[in-house]
Amino acid sequence: MEKKISEVLHSIDNGEYTIPEFQRGYVWNSKQVKDFFRSLFLGYPSGSFLIWKTKDPSKIRGSAPETNSVFHQLILDGQQRLTTIYTIFRGKTPDWYEGVSLRTDLYFNLETEEFEYFMQKKMSNNPEWINVSDFLSNGGVSTFITHIQSLDNNTKNYYLNKIVTLNKLGAIQDYGYYIKEITISELDKVVEIFNLVNKTGTTLNESDLALAIITSNWPESKDRFREASVEFAKYNYDFSFRNYTRLLNIFTTERGKYSDEISTITPEDFEESWKEINKILSYLINILRDKAYIDSSDSFSSLYVFYVLGYYLKKNGGQFKSEEEANKAIYWMFTSLLWGRFSGSSESFLEKDINAIKEHNTIDALIEEMHLFRGTNLYLRPEDITMQGVRSRIYNLFYSSVRAQNAKDWTNPVLSLYSKSVGYNNKLERHHIFPKAFLYKKYNSGNSIHKALVNEIANIAFITQKSNMEILDGDPAEYLPKINTEQLRKQFVPTDSTLYSLENYESFLDQRRKKLTDGINNFLKSFYKDNSKDVINQDLQHYDQEIERIEISLRNIISDKLELACELDAYQELVPDHIKIKVDGRIKNWLGKNSGEDKNQFLGLRRRMDFFDMQEYKDVIISKPAYPSFEEVFGSKGTLEVRFNQIAELRNSIRHSRDITDATIKDGEAAILWFTSIIRPYMKKMEVLEDNE
Repeated sequence: MEKKISEVLHSIDNGEYTIPEFQRGYVWNSKQVKDFFRSLFLGYPSGSFLIWKTKDPSKIRGSAPETNSVFHQLILDGQQRLTTIYTIFRGKTPDWYEGVSLRTDLYFNLETEEFEYFMQKKMSNNPEWINVSDFLSNGGVSTFITHIQSLDNNTKNYYLNKIVTLNKLGAIQDYGYYIKEITISELDKVVEIFNLVNKTGTTLNESDLALAIITSNWPESKDRFREASVEFAKYNYDFSFRNYTRLLNIFTTERGKYSDEISTITPEDFEESWKEINKILSYLINILRDKAYIDSSDSFSSLYVFYVLGYYLKKNGGQFKSEEEANKAIYWMFTSLLWGRFSGSSESFLEKDINAIKEHNTIDALIEEMHLFRGTNLYLRPEDITMQGVRSRIYNLFYSSVRAQNAKDWTNPVLSLYSKSVGYNNKLERHHIFPKAFLYKKYNSGNSIHKALVNEIANIAFITQKSNMEILDGDPAEYLPKINTEQLRKQFVPTDSTLYSLENYESFLDQRRKKLTDGINNFLKSFYKDNSKDVINQDLQHYDQEIERIEISLRNIISDKLELACELDAYQELVPDHIKIKVDGRIKNWLGKNSGEDKNQFLGLRRRMDFFDMQEYKDVIISKPAYPSFEEVFGSKGTLEVRFNQIAELRNSIRHSRDITDATIKDGEAAILWFTSIIRPYMKKMEVLEDNE
């Protein structure tokens, strides 16, 4: 059966099509919406809809429609497209909608025939751009022609000259979709079909599939989740359906990873585990707010720590055995977040932690896993903070450490620093101790190194909005001596006024890093004094993954910069001869082993760079003809060479299975942080440029 979009919309309005509760929510991003509407406009194929026709539906999402039909028609495949179509055509979301935000300000350019979301400067008062939702929801071309009669002659004539394009846009309502109906009565078969067909669209992860299974076995699940989310939000904790799904999986199957076992759990077991999860999350939130100075879920770079601690509490009657044990758990949590235990291969490390609890049932076992993950020392060093900004994993621990000092506002020391303070003036803000405008008198805002130095955590303090407005871009040498020295100390700020001049900024950073790391380490030690053991890191894969990302980014940066700097051929002109000899040999060997490959793919520099090693990246960058192109990105050659040597040593030790010392790991990690902070702004800039093309 085929239906036009206009007919499908009518069916949704009449309540004929609904969504089963086991479906995930809306997940499309703005690019997917734009690409989808472009496909509709051009008449390109965009799939079909799969409808489950049943007399006895599972729980549906949204309000139950009033219909005379004995059958219910539930959408198994096509929810993302149908939700998008309905929202743009009707100017509002359908009754079943939940998920990420879906904007209705999609615009169409009558000249380029491109779809974009509204941008004030680009589109306001520009007749080339029309609001797609307004155009379609108000009746298309016929209504639009009536509307333009009131416009000035030039604008009216412009639109009349574009009538063919306008008709083509309005014709989207006649776009035809094939609709396949199935009438299977067994719910598990329906869920299986849903899982299979959705794997070919916007990728479902295992959490989405697990939630579909849970919802089919326990239809009340999402209602329970929604109720809990409303309650936890009152205390500034935002848990998603995926968080609840993972916790249910852990509590019912005792596995960190998802498995088929989730499909065997009864509704009664789900209900019982859910009650336990609710109690444990409430208990944990209270512990963390009271003892760890954590105000909200925003303070967590990963909520995986909740899964581990939640499971531990489940195994121990829902609470910690003592205050000492609670403190150890907080120490483990902070070090896990600080060193990114769950930032990569998160499921594998979750499984290891769950197994450690099963085997030993102690927080000590979790701390031991952290030593195996990172090595002997879990405390911070000053070099770990160097060039790290507020997006660093260190930032949230820094905030908690300051809160633990009972630090006060700088211009109103009666007021404690708290991110959830009431009142506009009392709002907590990040303050550059050396203001950015002040520093950019000396530093170049277009230079990645300089920008990282200006925005480093060691230049950040917490004050209220009112204080921030009073200080603004003031000279630190003038305003810092007026601040109570005790309040400076509580935020680990040096009190030596000779450091407050612009010329001494980097000396100030050196001293602040030391005080900051000492302050954070003392905060960690207040929970647990970890007597460093002679343990060598054994879980090295996460480092290898981070290095791989850095290598790929370096290839992109080097090839882009050299292509801009060359006259004709970047490889021949700007790559040192000794590197070209080695790389040409590697490519020749590769082609010999892959005889079917086209050698022309290696004409460009970027593809050749896949055969460079880490030291050769460095040699290209610091070579005399090329370095001027890279100086603004990487700064001094000396620092760059040190960081390259550190990361290369760790990389080669991992990939060649050499014995690795603790010093190699720590130096390599410092280099990873350094490269990440340097590369991130450049890569972000490139992403913006690509999005605007």
